[in-house]
Amino acid sequence: MLLVGCATAPQPSEEAEDLAISHQDPEVEAQLLRLEAAQILAQEGNYQQSLELVQSIQLHLLPAEERWRLLVLAAENALALDDGRQALRQINRISQSLEQTSLEQEYQLAGYRSAAFEITGHFVAALQQSYSQTLIAPNLEKQEEAQNRLWQQLNQLSGEQLNNLVSRERQAGLRGWIELAQVRQQTTENFEAFQSLMDNWTERWPNHPARQNLPEDLELLAELSRRQVQHLGVFLPSSGPLAEAAQAIRNALIARHIRAGEEGQFQPQISFYDTQSGSLDELYQQAKRDQVEVIIGPLAKSRVDLLERRSNLPLPTLALNYGNDPEFPNRDLFQFGLSAENEARQVAQKAWQSGFRRALSLTPEGDWGTRVEASFIKAWEELGGEITHTRQYGEGRSLDSALRQLLEVQLSQQRHQNLTRLLGQRPHFVARPREDSDFLFLHANTATGRQVKPALSFLLASGLPVMATSSIYSGTPNPSQDRDMNEIAFADITWYLAPEDELQKRIREAWPSSMNRYGRLYAMGVDAYLLAQRMELLEALPESRLDGATGRLGHQHRRIERELQWAQFIAGRPQPLPENAFEQQQLVDQLILD
Repeated sequence: MLLVGCATAPQPSEEAEDLAISHQDPEVEAQLLRLEAAQILAQEGNYQQSLELVQSIQLHLLPAEERWRLLVLAAENALALDDGRQALRQINRISQSLEQTSLEQEYQLAGYRSAAFEITGHFVAALQQSYSQTLIAPNLEKQEEAQNRLWQQLNQLSGEQLNNLVSRERQAGLRGWIELAQVRQQTTENFEAFQSLMDNWTERWPNHPARQNLPEDLELLAELSRRQVQHLGVFLPSSGPLAEAAQAIRNALIARHIRAGEEGQFQPQISFYDTQSGSLDELYQQAKRDQVEVIIGPLAKSRVDLLERRSNLPLPTLALNYGNDPEFPNRDLFQFGLSAENEARQVAQKAWQSGFRRALSLTPEGDWGTRVEASFIKAWEELGGEITHTRQYGEGRSLDSALRQLLEVQLSQQRHQNLTRLLGQRPHFVARPREDSDFLFLHANTATGRQVKPALSFLLASGLPVMATSSIYSGTPNPSQDRDMNEIAFADITWYLAPEDELQKRIREAWPSSMNRYGRLYAMGVDAYLLAQRMELLEALPESRLDGATGRLGHQHRRIERELQWAQFIAGRPQPLPENAFEQQQLVDQLILD
């Protein structure tokens, strides 16, 4: 406001003078001054301060012709802060005061709503708003922009999500877009099916707008589908500390290969090489002599570190672990593994979408827990969340002690002791946990996870939501013991949350004891089989996603990232996590309905 007051004003035009006369009311002038100050703050990147100033503006005192500018400022501030809920609130609040809106403004409003719904995880609502944009676009350029945005949003959804959408979508045009996205998704997993799938879609939708403006990635996908990897080489150890894990991956690769043949899919030749028998350079030389085209492996992290430091490799390689450099320069290398740090980032994202803003963190002592804790804190703070307290448990601190310190129960006890000294008597006392946190981030194994909810109940914090990484679930339903984890939400691989998968059943029957111990590695081996054949696709279309056994697979900087599914323990069994699982989410659902 000081900036506005100190600025040298230009000579007003006649129209500006007339407007100034109509704004002589001091209260009206105060609202206009706040709007100008909020605009300046936003231009300087101070979105939070700008938004707070916007919220203080009294709509009924703001001239009608300025309310659209206020709406745009409020929506763009909130979206810049990745606060979809606030964006929706401000859009709903201000739009109701608009006397009328032009077609261009309706188009812009739909875009804001689509972005806000996407941030909050309401993908169906986001799609509907983007589709609405394609229908009301004021010109051809805007229509193409809206179609591209809609297509990008559709390609973020899994095959299961697309199937659910298409079965209930009533708008024919949007259903056509969804079915086209299904063509793209199914083709990424089965190149041979592209032409028949595309022909079927064209026959069903002869007049669909996508026929005149076919997404560019479909044309590239058609070209890639005509090229297949003929020979895979696999670098795994047959002895040493990683031998059992390697055997699980080897079994999974073979099982997936057999399954591909049964389903009529292309089967590349597979050759296995023992990493204990020679150096990596020797193995690459042998693989090249055998006319291998793509390598899967190695498994050891130390060997992946060696590969990522090289400027290039003799053959394109899908390593089965992550090295230490998140932005390695080697263009011949992709990295794929079961990263708990990646899971921690997803917990942060899901918690933010659920409306939580203040987090407690509980992780085990040691390198494993420290790395996951650091990953969660970094992701949470980048989103704008606050870490109210962190604690680790282990040999140095019991779980009960860690939770008491995390919830600051001891402070309540100290207050009781101080009061007892002051009064000279012992008043009735019940220790109370802190109430300044929205949820608890938990990284723990199954045995520890079963102790957390009972401990929280004992400490009078049973209502504190708990969100955990996959390590909390053994992968095998055990309702009698897992009842103690009821209401804990967690992210895990597709296989463990969709046990009806036929390939998983076969592997479990063939290697039951190994599957119980290394189930996630079997799922990883199944996915590695497909990823190794789609490295060119991931390179050419970086936004591509594959529906895999370990999650929905994409990549950032050539590091495969898994988008996990969400579940919650109910009656001791993992069940799909409903969108309104948390109170904050229910409030947003009501906001959407309003």
